[in-house]
Amino acid sequence: MAYKSEFLGTEDVKTLLVKLSIPAIIGMLIMALYNVVDGFFIGRWVGTAAFTGISLIFPFQMIIMAFGVTFGIGGSSLLSRKLGEGDLDFARKAGGNAISSVLILSVLITIIGIVFMVPILNLLGTSAEVFPYAKDYYEIILYGTVFNSYLIAANNLVRAEGMAKIAMFAMVVPAIINMILDAVFIIVFNMGIKGAAIATVLSQIIGVIYIVKHQFGKNTSIKYAINDFIINLKILKETIFIGASEFAKLIISSVLLILGNNLLGAYGGDIAIAIYGVIMRIAMLLLMPVFGIVQGFQPIVGYNYGKGQLNRVSESIKLALVGTTGLCLLGFVLVMIFPEKFIQIFVTDPEVISQGVFATRIFFMFSFLIGAQMVIGGLYQSLGKAKPAFIISCARQTLFLLPALIILPIFFGLNGIWFSFPIGDLLGFTLASGIIYNDRKSLNLSLNS
Repeated sequence: MAYKSEFLGTEDVKTLLVKLSIPAIIGMLIMALYNVVDGFFIGRWVGTAAFTGISLIFPFQMIIMAFGVTFGIGGSSLLSRKLGEGDLDFARKAGGNAISSVLILSVLITIIGIVFMVPILNLLGTSAEVFPYAKDYYEIILYGTVFNSYLIAANNLVRAEGMAKIAMFAMVVPAIINMILDAVFIIVFNMGIKGAAIATVLSQIIGVIYIVKHQFGKNTSIKYAINDFIINLKILKETIFIGASEFAKLIISSVLLILGNNLLGAYGGDIAIAIYGVIMRIAMLLLMPVFGIVQGFQPIVGYNYGKGQLNRVSESIKLALVGTTGLCLLGFVLVMIFPEKFIQIFVTDPEVISQGVFATRIFFMFSFLIGAQMVIGGLYQSLGKAKPAFIISCARQTLFLLPALIILPIFFGLNGIWFSFPIGDLLGFTLASGIIYNDRKSLNLSLNS
């Protein structure tokens, strides 16, 4: 029997990578706009305190994302490899288990978030001035947890089938709606930060409706049955094992954001936190296309590795490295030359802009190395090699960035915090490069470049 996904093993690799990456790049950019657009409207029409409030909530949003990404990446890795092996029954169960798991955990997160709302907001580092804004945004976003997590997980699953355009539109459509609703709720109806949160949740609901229609429609390789959604512990374990690296990376990133916000509050006040919020949104805009290439090449790697077509795997890795590094270099040049222009997208506060120029240039000092690190981590995820994927994903934050954040501010104050990030980028790249170079023979891949 021929499956709709078999083109992953037959089409020209360069053409295939472009075909899968461009929709993913567009989709990831649109996905970034959820936070970027909220920041734009709130920073310009509500104020710096409100902008700081949504920036403080972002680590909690990353925790919500972590569960969707974990089961999306873990499930899609299994799904694409089993499609490559011709095991359609296992592929269905991998997708079904990922869907069931993310829905159950999303409900639990929502309940926990409601019960412990005030302690969580205090932990996130909210000051007395910012607390009301943060609470309003947090409470509404929390009720959209199920939709947000499902949309992220399902997006990975349909992309693993080769339906890159469906995955792209599942993010493009709600993001456009989010932009429109932000403008209407914030500018026209003057609903402030609550309007931004409501717009985000409504747009996510629409995204879920769209992707469910196609995920369970006629033109899919995976025809789910009820039994596929019954939790299978063996499949669940393997899914979590594969997705654990991305989960750990997002959770650790969330913890570091919380630590960073608290340190910035101590050394630089709410202005420094606002600058950090701006920088993180700039990073989203610059790095989401890189994520798109990685997402585009992962189904190719997983499918062809399952088929034993290692020459196609090697070629896709080399092409992905060239593409991601090129995008990172372009972003690096732009942000170094025009930092104030990027900052002014989100805020008009002169103090935030003047202090933010220096911080932005320091933060992105070694950003041109990030693409290669992401490709190497994505490679190990696609091959089901959980241990190196976990190490690569987590080393930058735990081994390098965390100690720098703790130690450098003691000696260099606020500047020590900003310099911690490029140190993490440089050392993380060095470790990832060493791991893939050491493993090149055991993986039977030609990576001479």
